[in-house]
Amino acid sequence: MISNCGHDERGKYTGGQAGDQTSHEWAAIPWYNRPWNYVLRHPDTKVRQKIAELARAAAGNDMIGYDQGDRYSFWQRLQEAGYDPAKITAPCESDCSAGVAAIVKAVGYLTGNTKLQGVSIYCYTGNLRAALKTAGFEVLTASKYLASDKYLQAGDVLLYEGHHTAINLDDGASAETAVTYTEGFQRAADGRRWWYQYSDGTYACNGWYWLTERTGGTSGWYLFDAEGYMLTGYQVDSAGDAFLLCPEPGIHEGQCMVTDGRGALQIVGQYDFDQHQYVMG
Repeated sequence: MISNCGHDERGKYTGGQAGDQTSHEWAAIPWYNRPWNYVLRHPDTKVRQKIAELARAAAGNDMIGYDQGDRYSFWQRLQEAGYDPAKITAPCESDCSAGVAAIVKAVGYLTGNTKLQGVSIYCYTGNLRAALKTAGFEVLTASKYLASDKYLQAGDVLLYEGHHTAINLDDGASAETAVTYTEGFQRAADGRRWWYQYSDGTYACNGWYWLTERTGGTSGWYLFDAEGYMLTGYQVDSAGDAFLLCPEPGIHEGQCMVTDGRGALQIVGQYDFDQHQYVMG
């Protein structure tokens, strides 16, 4: 089954009455070939499960209908309902892409995932793939994911780029259910920035972390922003302290630096954040 927001009560795309007048404007329906040309999958099982949960609830609430001319009122009502579509009690509208974006964004707030929170509710089917990829989704294009629901997982986003999108609600008969993660630094999609992923799929975010660097095997302190990207250069942390983080690409990029007695820069061994003092390595 998929959660599909496709047309208003008259079979049209705009101008209908707020809410779902027929229980089919946004509904859970059997998978069908739109055709789809992308499947977008978040690597965190808990995130996918929550996406499917919210998408199912939205499909089952007749307060939520379809209207491209009023597509953002669903997000407004969703915020008011504490990000639970089942608790929306006032008529509102969405369309396929605004609905998917709102659900993904809501899951970000429910799980504390800042990358998901950053997904814009103004996404449309032409830029949804790029937006979700930036938020950490994998882009799947193998025919087995596109031709049937057999290999889909609950929470997968189906996309016919430029035309339609929907959310898959159930694991397919041959869906891969085990997800493994390689712990370590990961290069961001822009080819410049770094982020750090743990073996459970979570990542370093919004603070200091003592980590092993990418190639040489040594460890050091790294500072990450609210989106999970490693910071370099002159930075001021949440405590108001200023630091210099190695800006040069290489094995020490991002590591905390201080000057020695001669004024030469060197990598910090450790830093005691309670005592606000360095321990040189």
